Amino acid sequence: MTQRDYYDVLGVPKGASVEEIKKSYRKLAMQYHPDVTKEDRKVAEEKFKEISEAYEVLVDDKKRQLYDQYGHAGVNSQFQDGSFNWSDFSHMGDLRDIFGDSGGFGSIFDMLFGRQSTRRSGGRDARMDVEISLEESFKGVKKRITVPKFDNCPKCQGTGAKDGKVISCPDCKGSGQVRVVQSRGFSQFVQVGPCRRCRGTGRSASNNCPECDGRGKVQRNSHIDIDIPAGVETGSRLRIPGAGEAGGPGEPSGDLYVVLHVKPHSLYVREGPDLIMEQPISFSQAALGAEIEIPTLDKKARVSIPPGTQPDTVFRLRGSGMPILNEASRGDMYVRVKLKVPDKLTNEQKEILRRFAETEGEDKSMLGKFKKRR
Repeated sequence: MTQRDYYDVLGVPKGASVEEIKKSYRKLAMQYHPDVTKEDRKVAEEKFKEISEAYEVLVDDKKRQLYDQYGHAGVNSQFQDGSFNWSDFSHMGDLRDIFGDSGGFGSIFDMLFGRQSTRRSGGRDARMDVEISLEESFKGVKKRITVPKFDNCPKCQGTGAKDGKVISCPDCKGSGQVRVVQSRGFSQFVQVGPCRRCRGTGRSASNNCPECDGRGKVQRNSHIDIDIPAGVETGSRLRIPGAGEAGGPGEPSGDLYVVLHVKPHSLYVREGPDLIMEQPISFSQAALGAEIEIPTLDKKARVSIPPGTQPDTVFRLRGSGMPILNEASRGDMYVRVKLKVPDKLTNEQKEILRRFAETEGEDKSMLGKFKKRR
């Protein structure tokens, strides 16, 4: 199946700004929301995935440059399985900003992570961004993270009521839903949503709990130990079941999604599982050949520089790159040699270079031709 141009998918020109891309994505995301779209739900979900894939690429400078230069082939390597899946989507916060807490985000979240299309009861899912070093990504690491979240109030057990005594909510009559009717000319627009007073529970406190002021929730810091596997990249996600916000009494907690960000490295540039580095060499090493030592993330490697090596020549070290997630293999390391010109020379070195210059017959002949022309 031929992939559509990402700019056409979002309806923006090639030189569109980030603000224009975000504005277009917001409009299309609202249009293909699975609960309000006029199209078949499966068709809407496919279109929602398509616009999200385009947004993932075009809103990111690096991915956008690759796409502009090489098309879809240039960005497929940026996706974990070689093509876009919801696990590659790194802008969950943008979706939450678009749909907020009105129930719309819940439907989208269910669609993204393969849950049932109806909104589940229980606590909200949460997201936390964690930064790690390239070395930690290489080896894998255990980390303890501190997650600020809302838990059920221990005094009222999450009911929000003093002594845990609750009554049927007077606003929604215990249904947990409220119906709002708006008239527009000869038409009526009916909207059904969760009751704000009882937050959809159908229960309300006769007297508010003094500890949580009737909210049923208190904010606390939770300390969680996570195992980050070797080979993760920026945008990789870890799901921690039940570590999100607490649900109401008798309801499950939401899940926590940890989004990982690998910090830039001073020596290596990462391209998927491969690493790229620059290694300075001297003129004599390039001209005469040499064997140099290259630092990798786990050992020292040796590279043979053949005589006459030109600047910017790239050498490949197979299997010296990053581990590939969930595989027993590694990427490669690419070493680009750079000619290092000394800024200070001893008298002996200068004399050697002068004698060398005198042996360069080609330069002398060129100089003679230049003088004749003048």
